[in-house]
Parts: sequence; structure tokens; C-alpha cells
Amino acid sequence: MGKHNNKMIYSFKNELGRLFFICIGVFLFILFFQPFPLDMLDYNNRLLYVTGFGAITFLFGCIIFILIPFIIPQWFKISEWESDPPYILSALLLTLTATAFAFYIRYVGQVSISLYIMFKVFLVCLIPIFILVILYKNKSLELTIELLKEQNKNYLLKIRDDEKNRDDEKIEIISDNKSGKLTLKYKDIVSIKSADNYIEIFYLENDSVEKRLIRSTLKNIESQLVHQTCFIRCHRTRIVNSIHIDKLVRNYSGYCLKMTHLEEGIPISRQYLTQVKEVIYTGE
Repeated sequence: MGKHNNKMIYSFKNELGRLFFICIGVFLFILFFQPFPLDMLDYNNRLLYVTGFGAITFLFGCIIFILIPFIIPQWFKISEWESDPPYILSALLLTLTATAFAFYIRYVGQVSISLYIMFKVFLVCLIPIFILVILYKNKSLELTIELLKEQNKNYLLKIRDDEKNRDDEKIEIISDNKSGKLTLKYKDIVSIKSADNYIEIFYLENDSVEKRLIRSTLKNIESQLVHQTCFIRCHRTRIVNSIHIDKLVRNYSGYCLKMTHLEEGIPISRQYLTQVKEVIYTGE
């Protein structure tokens, strides 16, 4: 309940600011464009007379958009005000301000009411409605932008958390005869090379490359890495970690990969060249 009341108070404060801005707009419009006769008044009385139109707009605006929703909040949900002013209240504001303007012109301005005057009264009374719609639309866009910024922030945090978790994931490589075992973080593996019935694993340890020979096959290790998209097969005897690829080099014998932590170039078979290029140039 307290949160709802705070939201109501915040909304009413915004509404008060909007209505004050609108009454100033009505005042300036009538003063400069003079849709109603002002010739019979001197300058000071003219300002006072025109101020009355702004005061009428502000008064009825406060009654309709602040007092009525405060008295019967169950009829007017604040959440429904976020993109447009309520149609019932807008129509009520138009009706009451037009009626009040007509009486004000007739009995204060001493101007005879005609259809032409009433037509201009109606048009002038539409000004607050148009301004309200513009202000509400602008506020709605601001809220949408803030919401999108917050969602984008949450997505970035989630992506960073996922990346961090992936970086900390480990793989346990056990030799076929169970005599050797190597546990590494995926991100630390640089390259894996097939050597007959063994595999040579090149990995980072204390910022330097170490090599470990384990009895296994490249096919077995590839099946363990299938869910890690950073690992790609580039040769029948080689698997590399794409995060450690420095560049793709072409030499007299074809293409090879230059790795950031290895001196030797890693050959690329023709059958894997397209796949390797896609990973390098798209960053996937």
C-alpha cells in the first residue's frame, strides 16, 4: 500500500507540473494570437483577463487529473496513464474548460457569445489535450528507453556471468589405460595434437606453454570438447582453441594458424579451411 501511495504522489506531482506548463501555454497562445476580442481592454487589464484563461485551465486540470483520481483511485489506475491521458478525464476537461471559457468571455470579457466564438473556444480548449498527449507520449518513450537500458544492463551482466562461468569450467582428460590424468580449464588449452596412439596437449600454466603426452586419441578428446564452441578441428591431427588464434597465414604449402603462445604454425587441411575462416572472421 505504501509503495502504491508513493507512486500516486509521484504521479500527481508530475501531473501538477504538466498542468502548470499547459496553463502557461494557454496564456501565451491567447495573449499573442488573440482568438477572443481584447481591443476594449488596456494592457494591464488585458494581461489580467488573459491570465484568467490560464487559471481556469489550471484549476479544472487539477480537479480532473489530480483531485478526482485521488478521491476514487480504483477508477483510475496510474499504470494506464503511462502512454495517454485517460479519455474520460480528457473529455471532461474539454467540456468543463469550454463551458467555463464561454461564461468567462460573456460575463467578464463582456463579449457576446456566437457560434464563431464558441468554435474558437472549442479549438483553444483542445490545446491542453494536445499538449497532454504529447507530454504523455514523451514520458512513455522515456520510460521505454529506461526499461530497455535496464534490460540491456541485465543482459550484459548475465552474459558476463556466463562467460566467467565458462572460463572457470574444467575438463578432466584421462588416458585410455587410466594411468594418466590431466585436469585443465578449457580456456587454458591452446592446442591438441595427435601422435599415433597418444595426444600432445599444449596448455598454459603460469603464463607459459606446457606440453603433456597422454595415451588417447584425438577422436576421444574431440567428443569431450564438442560442446565447447571455441575448439575447432583444423587438421586431421590438430584441434585448436580459437581464443588463442593470432592470425591466419598463407605460405607456399597452403594455410596455417599462428597461435599467440606457440612458435610453430599449425597447418590447416583444405577440408577444414572454410570452417576455420568462419570462426576467425566472424568471431564465433
